[in-house]
Amino acid sequence: MKYTLYRSFGNLDKQVKKHIPVAVEYGKDIYDVTDALVRDVTDDLAETPEYAGCDTTAYAPESIGCSRRVKRYKYEMLGIVLPPNAPENVLIDYGVIETAE
Repeated sequence: MKYTLYRSFGNLDKQVKKHIPVAVEYGKDIYDVTDALVRDVTDDLAETPEYAGCDTTAYAPESIGCSRRVKRYKYEMLGIVLPPNAPENVLIDYGVIETAE
């Protein structure tokens, strides 16, 4: 299976056609590529100039919830930027498209 990771502009349900492709991973199922996708999200956030010097982390992929309007993605992920002196963290939604390869 092929898993293509996309970064949203903060909210996965908005500006879907403008989401930025970040990485492509291959594996037998989502569990096989979970660690790589988490690493892709944290690396993507860490390499963003506006988050330089910040710690980053991410949640593992989950099936798209029924509360989401977007139907393009099969899985969603949450990237988190932890600024050292900010009152709150920055949350960025990511979407994952699964296709047979």
